[in-house]
Amino acid sequence: MNTANDWLGLVNLLGNVGFPVLLAGYLMLQFEKRIQSLEAVIKDLRDELVDKEELEKKLEQYGQRLREREDLKNTDVS
Repeated sequence: MNTANDWLGLVNLLGNVGFPVLLAGYLMLQFEKRIQSLEAVIKDLRDELVDKEELEKKLEQYGQRLREREDLKNTDVS
């Protein structure tokens, strides 16, 4: 009789604790996939921002060179 009560207690414990543990594990896996996806998107955005900043810097340097050339032309003409 004692072994039957032990089995019932084990089944009851698994029923009460097993489902929440299983659900928590499933949710953790799902969140991990989403977090990895978000990390990839954030990395892509960061790379795009770095590229944009580099492009803006190059454009500023090009604009500065053009202004210097125009200033040289203006001083040569005078």
